[in-house]
Amino acid sequence: MNMYAIAIGAVIALAVVLLFKVWGLEETKWAYPVLLAEFPVNYWVFAIYGSDSAALLKEVLVGLAFLAVAYIAYKFKAFVTMLFLAFGYVMHAAYDLSHKLLFINAGAPTWWPEFCASVDVLIGAYIAYLSFSFRKRSVVTQLRTTRPYGSLPQMDK
Repeated sequence: MNMYAIAIGAVIALAVVLLFKVWGLEETKWAYPVLLAEFPVNYWVFAIYGSDSAALLKEVLVGLAFLAVAYIAYKFKAFVTMLFLAFGYVMHAAYDLSHKLLFINAGAPTWWPEFCASVDVLIGAYIAYLSFSFRKRSVVTQLRTTRPYGSLPQMDK
């Protein structure tokens, strides 16, 4: 395990979350899906860099699944699709860590799986947190619109 790669990945994940929050990207429905869709592209670039067309084909086929998850999460901003997006990030971390068992991409740096997996897991966990807070906020909003705080039910006279 490359602890430096994991630590740097954790710092990068924290920076991404903070910057998305500060820049208002967290409130958009496209920021986190686009970020997930970008992750497979890194492996495609590594395969091109390593001049490995067989690895490129395999990376593209696997990457299509993550692109599909990102597209679905982009199209529908709801509790379930946000959890699905979080699951996509965690599955990408699992893919990163099992990548060498599946096939070899000669262009990928040796430290990349641990780095990318730590980014994936932390951002995925944060999106799961957001999805539960999103659900809680929508329930509270529904309660507030049906019965404002401090108002009592009407009594028959």
